[in-house]
Amino acid sequence: MMAGNESAGDGEDVSGILLGHPRAREKAIFWEWRFSTTNLSPVDKSPMLAIRADNWKLLLNPDGSRVELYDVVADPGESDNLADANPDVTADLSAQALAWAASLPAGPVSPAAGDNAYPWP
Repeated sequence: MMAGNESAGDGEDVSGILLGHPRAREKAIFWEWRFSTTNLSPVDKSPMLAIRADNWKLLLNPDGSRVELYDVVADPGESDNLADANPDVTADLSAQALAWAASLPAGPVSPAAGDNAYPWP
């Protein structure tokens, strides 16, 4: 039973890994980058939202622009964008990432975050 403002949390117990019991993650990992990427090379710029689920990593901006999907096991350098070749995976992970982002508290967002104004493979 929880009291006050405590929450159940959204993580998972991976302590067994520290004891030598490897296992696959059960839940996707999400992250958001709200800050400026000014003065970075194009390879260091990224869309604002990301989700990692199984071998897939999807990056996109909240407005749906700049969608990138990578099989990070087969392509650890993230050079082969597979979004167009995997529309079902792209749609599913996009929906999850956007729903997660909608659940976050409002906060400052740099105007340059998620910049689309450069060529990307």
